[in-house]
Amino acid sequence: MSKNSNYTGGERFNKLSKKDGYRSRAAYKLKQINKLQNLIKQNQNILDIGCAPGSWIQVIKEITKGKANITGVDILPMEKIEGIIFLQKDLLEIKDSDLKDHFHLVLSDIAPNITGIGITDTQNMIELLNIEIYLINKYLVKGGSFLAKCFQGNSFDHLKKFMKNNFDEVIRFKPEASRKSSKECYLLGKFKK
Repeated sequence: MSKNSNYTGGERFNKLSKKDGYRSRAAYKLKQINKLQNLIKQNQNILDIGCAPGSWIQVIKEITKGKANITGVDILPMEKIEGIIFLQKDLLEIKDSDLKDHFHLVLSDIAPNITGIGITDTQNMIELLNIEIYLINKYLVKGGSFLAKCFQGNSFDHLKKFMKNNFDEVIRFKPEASRKSSKECYLLGKFKK
């Protein structure tokens, strides 16, 4: 683990997540964004794309006090969370029979495995975003919201263009729980057209 001073924020949230019982420090990214935007509400249908290990689902369940329909999808396994629908599936293999509901809120903290080769990493991120965009177009209700991770550069531009064309409001976030040295950020599209 790096002892670089840019990592200290991430390290602090790693320790905090263990103390608070979250599966990863990513929980605090969602908590910080939700505090600003009040996205997560009771009685919503919520989809978490790339949900493993489940920290965002923990946050959603906590905020809604279990009074939301929460579905998580990931190709990786996830330890059970009571009251949650979990689909261990490749995103490209999702069928209508898997997702019976349409969703008020779709969240994604997914990212490709980083190779260190800039052009490859960018292309892989854009491919993931295109899959998310397909799911948004199909399953997010009119007036719904979409929050997704991207990286500064081409994937940010790609996602921002989609959101500007399909949502009334687009907001960029760099949560405190993100490492300062990371190029990751989050874009929120509110009020799907």
